[in-house]
Amino acid sequence: MEYAHLIVEKSGSVMVVRLNRPEKLNAINTTLALELKDLLTQLKADPVTRFVVFTGAGKAFSCGVEFTREEMEKRYNRPELGNERLWQVFGQEFMHTMENLEQVTVAAVNGAAVGAGLCLAMNCDFRIASEDALFGIPEANLGIFFTWGATPRLTALIGPAKAKEMIMTCDNVTAREAVAMGLANKVVPPGELMKACEELVRKMEGKGPLALRICKKIVNASSVARMSDLYVCEPEIVERLMLSEDVKEGIAAFMEKRVPRFKGK
Repeated sequence: MEYAHLIVEKSGSVMVVRLNRPEKLNAINTTLALELKDLLTQLKADPVTRFVVFTGAGKAFSCGVEFTREEMEKRYNRPELGNERLWQVFGQEFMHTMENLEQVTVAAVNGAAVGAGLCLAMNCDFRIASEDALFGIPEANLGIFFTWGATPRLTALIGPAKAKEMIMTCDNVTAREAVAMGLANKVVPPGELMKACEELVRKMEGKGPLALRICKKIVNASSVARMSDLYVCEPEIVERLMLSEDVKEGIAAFMEKRVPRFKGK
């Protein structure tokens, strides 16, 4: 498999997927989003790969969705991403597909995992962070909440109080803080990140494939139980939200590198 913004390496039952836009801190543009979707589709039909490690090229895991006028215009020119509601449906379908892969997934978080980048990491079964990793949710600075069905998933991981704190304050969380709150499984020195992921995979590789697969499905089902009704409503809410003056001001301020001046209530 060859992609413009993904490097995919396979060795036996293990696949390493590297987001490859280092000059943009692996920001997720339209091309990368569609490539990730295609990769997930390929993995659904792959009986050989049992473990997938996701990481980022350069000094970041992913700084999230790319917000530029050019990129947003390009996104809305795609029929399957044609407006904000369809973009949210795409994001939710992506999240659902990724978290329900039959492979065991590991996020090797090498630097910032922010916004949609955090969504990618959260969807993995395990998160191993380098000591210089940062986890953050900047959406409220843009006048947006944590979408793509990410808010209930984050709540399931770290609990309501910490989820509210991360989303409402936009404060970044260090690797050690992430481990303490249950957002990451382990923190290691940067030079040992991929080795730690390999060691985790090796621990599971000799275990029964069926047992691991069933464990993943049961744990997933119990941790997101009764949340599905929220997911179908969220794209409608976001479509309305994107019409608000708050979002227009938030995105404009981000692009102009200034503090937003919100007037909404």
